[in-house]
Amino acid sequence: MPKALTLIGISDTRVGQALVVNGRSTLLGSAPTCDIVMHDRMILPRHAELHVTLDRWFVIPLDPSAKVFVNGQPVTTKQRLEAGDLLTLGTVTFKTAIGELQERQVGAALRW
Repeated sequence: MPKALTLIGISDTRVGQALVVNGRSTLLGSAPTCDIVMHDRMILPRHAELHVTLDRWFVIPLDPSAKVFVNGQPVTTKQRLEAGDLLTLGTVTFKTAIGELQERQVGAALRW
């Protein structure tokens, strides 16, 4: 079974909220067609993608102007995520956890 990526909110109104991502590819953005819809003034309609390959998670910015950071460093291409990394999308920061899928699963079109 693939390992799930959990995003734990550590800033904004999402502090303490956990989001389990278990799809092979998950689209994040402000557009209603995204898998995870984020309402944030700094989030683009198609902001980033979370992708898993061989149990390794990656974040991929989908627009050159997308604000995506891992551990405070800007991401401009595909970047691997490790457990404990700080992932910032727009103005929201998440701490990442990677493990076997046991928690609640995320369905399509989750809105944050």
